[in-house]
Amino acid sequence: MSPKTRLDRVVQLRERAEDDALGTLARAQAALGAARDKLERARAATRADGRAAGPVELWHLDELSHRRALQHLRAAEGDVTKATQGEAAAREGVAVAHRETELVRRAQTRKVSEILDDRARRERRDVDEIATLRFNVGRG
Repeated sequence: MSPKTRLDRVVQLRERAEDDALGTLARAQAALGAARDKLERARAATRADGRAAGPVELWHLDELSHRRALQHLRAAEGDVTKATQGEAAAREGVAVAHRETELVRRAQTRKVSEILDDRARRERRDVDEIATLRFNVGRG
């Protein structure tokens, strides 16, 4: 069992922050997927041509409908751009959280190693002292 350090709690907090960052990334990826789906639907609606032979007024309505579909397409493209930026920011957040967690883990590992080395040094010193006392008692 490794000795307890003050860094144990910090490691837990960093791990929790890393988990939160991963959750944020998952939500950002889901939002990006939804935005891409919306964009594909808008493209399909824009490609559809409902004009048929008939009165000019119907053509005018179809043209207005097509213009509205183009507006939805532009909005969907903007949503995809924002979602892509959000996903990139979330990826960066995960990378930063992971680096910070690893930094604290390394510090914790170093501290545990120092504690164990100190314990071993004290134990060797105590054993040497006992051996010296036994040697001196045996001579006297």
